[in-house]
Amino acid sequence: MDIQAVPILRPLRLGELLDQAIRLYRRNFLTFVGIIAIVYVPLMVLQTASSALLSSSFDDIAASTSPDEIFTNYAYLGGMLSSFILIFFQVILLQGIATGALTRAVADNYLGKKASILDAYRGIGKSWLTLIGALLFLGIVSIAISIWWVVPCIGWFTGLGMLAFLTAAVNPLVAPVVVMERQGAISAVQRAWNLSRRRFWQVLGTVFVLYLFSLIVVNGPVTIVNVLLIQAVPALDDPTMQVVLVSVIQAIVALIFTLIYYPLQMTAFTLIYFDLRVRTEGLDIAFQAANPTDAAALAQVMAAPVSQTNERLVTGADLGNFAILTLAAAGIYIFFFTFIMGSAFFLFSLMGIP
Repeated sequence: MDIQAVPILRPLRLGELLDQAIRLYRRNFLTFVGIIAIVYVPLMVLQTASSALLSSSFDDIAASTSPDEIFTNYAYLGGMLSSFILIFFQVILLQGIATGALTRAVADNYLGKKASILDAYRGIGKSWLTLIGALLFLGIVSIAISIWWVVPCIGWFTGLGMLAFLTAAVNPLVAPVVVMERQGAISAVQRAWNLSRRRFWQVLGTVFVLYLFSLIVVNGPVTIVNVLLIQAVPALDDPTMQVVLVSVIQAIVALIFTLIYYPLQMTAFTLIYFDLRVRTEGLDIAFQAANPTDAAALAQVMAAPVSQTNERLVTGADLGNFAILTLAAAGIYIFFFTFIMGSAFFLFSLMGIP
């Protein structure tokens, strides 16, 4: 692992943060993509094969006249079983090991230590087990918030916003907390929650920009390919081959563009983590006081214990932010639903369709 120049940590505006994330990603493109590709490509190959197997059985399932025929269709059962197994391994290998290794590589390269793919996987140690535990705990918290959502009045107005904040802002920050601070599963989730809510709207604004970028980078090409497939696939006479071919091509396209975007997303969230600590905990001052060429000293600064006992889990200001977020989401949904329905009605009127 080579020591490079340590960056001067300082608060970053949105444009600066995205610029640094793109620059860091571009300088380490092969390393960051390779970290994810080692795990993601084999999983997607198996997932594509499973989807093709499942798709090939749809005609037989549709023609079935009794439940017994469905349960004796081995292609359908094999496709379903393999899909569930692959989802399980995806959580462990991709969300746990690969995401932890990518976070380690991003942080190391950002702090001036040129890390390779092997360095990244070595650097996470057993943190991937903690990360998986944290993801499971996040699932439990999501269920609890969903239950809170049905509580009359206060739950109705805050549940959706709370769930969106947990999913969009807290979840991606768990990996940097686990990898950099070596926190436990539950304390890592609490730590990510506390960090992100200190700058609630700024973090959500950055997440929203990243979401729009993902629509362009990932969803845009996939949508274009789907439109082209609609035009090209009907030329095939075999309906089963049509379904299998479409699923395979869609999986390949999604694989390529996800490999391009996901490392950039995690790079941005790792820098968000640094920025939050700089703004709220003086991490930049602690780094200036440490020896910039001493990797152990920098790691000790990053993992310095932070007291969370004085921070309430949810404050009145938090509930207000969740309520605003819930109402904003509802307003956006109503606007787009009204826009789409109004546009469709207008087009049908022009075409003379009743």
